Amino acid sequence: MNATRNLLSLAIGLALASPSVFAYDCPTDQILPIPQLRADYQAGKIAKAETVNPKGSGSTSTGTEIVKGQVTAIVQKLTKGIYLTDTQAGNTQESAGIFVYLPDAEKKFPDLKPGSEVCFEAKIQDFFGGLQLKLADNNNIQVTNGSEAPAPVMLKVRDGESLAATLKRHEGMLVALDSASDLRITRTYGFDYGPKRSNMVLSHKEPLLKPTQLHEANSPEAIALNEANQNNQLVIETDIKAKDGKIAWFPELNADTGYLRVGDQITKLQGVVAFNHDKWRLILSPDALLKMGDIQDSQAPRQSAPKRPDGTKLRLGSFNVLNYFNSGVGGDINPTCGDAFTPKCNRGAPSESEFELQRTKIVSAIVDMDADLLGLMEIENNGYQDGAAVKNLVDELNKRVSADKQYAYVIPDSKLLYQGKFFGSDAIGQAIIYRPALLSPQGAADIIRLPVQKSGDARAASQRDSLVQTFTVKGEAEPLTLVVNHLKSKGSGCLENDKSEPADLQGKCNEFRVSAAKALGDAVTKLPGQVLLVGDFNSYAKEDPIRVLTDYVPNPSHPIKTGQQTYLGDTLYTDGQQFSQPGYGLIDLNVKFNGKAAISYSFEGEQGTLDYALANKAMAERVLKVSDWHINSYEMKLFEYGKKNSGVFEKSENMFRSSDHDPVIIDLKAQSNTTTTDTTQTAETPTKPQVATTSDSNSNGGGSLGFGLLALLPLAWRRRR
Repeated sequence: MNATRNLLSLAIGLALASPSVFAYDCPTDQILPIPQLRADYQAGKIAKAETVNPKGSGSTSTGTEIVKGQVTAIVQKLTKGIYLTDTQAGNTQESAGIFVYLPDAEKKFPDLKPGSEVCFEAKIQDFFGGLQLKLADNNNIQVTNGSEAPAPVMLKVRDGESLAATLKRHEGMLVALDSASDLRITRTYGFDYGPKRSNMVLSHKEPLLKPTQLHEANSPEAIALNEANQNNQLVIETDIKAKDGKIAWFPELNADTGYLRVGDQITKLQGVVAFNHDKWRLILSPDALLKMGDIQDSQAPRQSAPKRPDGTKLRLGSFNVLNYFNSGVGGDINPTCGDAFTPKCNRGAPSESEFELQRTKIVSAIVDMDADLLGLMEIENNGYQDGAAVKNLVDELNKRVSADKQYAYVIPDSKLLYQGKFFGSDAIGQAIIYRPALLSPQGAADIIRLPVQKSGDARAASQRDSLVQTFTVKGEAEPLTLVVNHLKSKGSGCLENDKSEPADLQGKCNEFRVSAAKALGDAVTKLPGQVLLVGDFNSYAKEDPIRVLTDYVPNPSHPIKTGQQTYLGDTLYTDGQQFSQPGYGLIDLNVKFNGKAAISYSFEGEQGTLDYALANKAMAERVLKVSDWHINSYEMKLFEYGKKNSGVFEKSENMFRSSDHDPVIIDLKAQSNTTTTDTTQTAETPTKPQVATTSDSNSNGGGSLGFGLLALLPLAWRRRR
């Protein structure tokens, strides 16, 4: 009798202490099917849910529902709980799956596993905009084992349906990807600042394009594409945070033989669909596995540099070299260092081994590119002497090329340089390298001054000036002028900035970049002969600065504004007024030759062009081909030279991800006997820029600012003058 009483007491104690299979008898006649629960919730028929938001406020519902489903996944890191599927739901418009917030589920229910059936009394929560359940306060739950784990549902987007709508139909369900899903990488594996973890983003059919790459800012088309892009993203996640330098579901990861590129179609992965941190996510099953051989369809496979077309006379190029700094390995210092080197003035490689890897990767890319004339951006601005970054790069490059393909670099007149030796006061600058066997500089390089912003007498924001060099081409009469640019970045500070991103999607400091484009257009349209502008303009193809330089037609319904309080020297240049004249008529060669495929950069899963080749008519007539060589923007950041957050991942010396920007390559045919020399395309005659003097230091220094135009003109033209 006592033994029976003791066993009964133990059973009652266990039942009260924790939920268990014998503590609750599932009332099958009261079960609300999961699809019906979702439909009722959407229709407002269910009592107000508990709301969980980033600030932790909200109201608690007193109502509960009886829910039953089969476990498809148990997650305890990214989301803490279990995913259920209602196997009796049939084919409905609403999802048959749901997430149940159940921390420490495996500890509370040691036998819980995929396939277990769970019946419980549930509260309903709105979690960051997503619907989820939690166990009611009475802990009424029943777990039954014995069933096989449910098979995943193949994810397929219906005709006329967005990816987001498809995912909504499968929210909380176990799904699998196959070729019919047609999901492709739009942001390759890397760090996600939302949940602060590494992951990858897929989109349906093709990678996403930046709306202002194709459409004018604030146009109905740009607004519509932005909305479509937001509804065409699926984040590939793992429940457990990935270790640095590893991808749990892609064990073949290797910088040479195992890689994931933008445009690759992803199949053979399965997981549960969740809405978390404002994004749709596929939380992969622990046994999910992708092999390199599973990627059968790639829209942009790795390739060597494009071959020169028949008839090519010269190959020109543009390459952002991702903070190529040598001051940290014994090179000369840049002007932000002050009197001596400190790690704070080094934006590049922090160690000698990382610098050597960076240099090897960049040199490999340039050698394969085989350009005769090349503009460089983001190279350390530390002069032109033996310790300069540009000399360091050219010396290493010349070890890899034959005697007839050796490179040299241009040097501006010291009178134009900041403190007599720097290309402005920024840590980075532009450079031009060329092959003396084919090209001869006409005098020292020159500088186009770009405006600065002032607040009172103090400088508020600067631009990097543009580097200019005119060349005589072997066997040709007409000179060729290259202008290398790097406009203000989209994340910089300037007078127009506020704390949030501008709603027009053009990034911060757009108006300031417009003022720079105006100054640039004023200068380059005065240059005779063939003129090519290359570089990182930090503007997508249909954004205001590019339109100003190319084919803008004034439109009162879509006005373009200039920057506030911008100055050239001590002279007010622009102050927020509209740019009211036609564009400067330069030709965007990337778009002309490649259309939508003109891509050089990827940011947050959207692709577009930041790097350009803009030509006047005389230059455009010679162009045979323009290529954006996708060795960087389509690749994983992990493949860069830096060791930070890379764990023990073994880097490669190959050219892939040598930078974050793709090089632009321009192939020119031989010069014709008749060449267009009138290059001014504007309806208005712009003000002639000042000629730089000894007191001129640059837009990043004091003194009178200007552009030494005369030095760029052909010698014969100057004699005629």
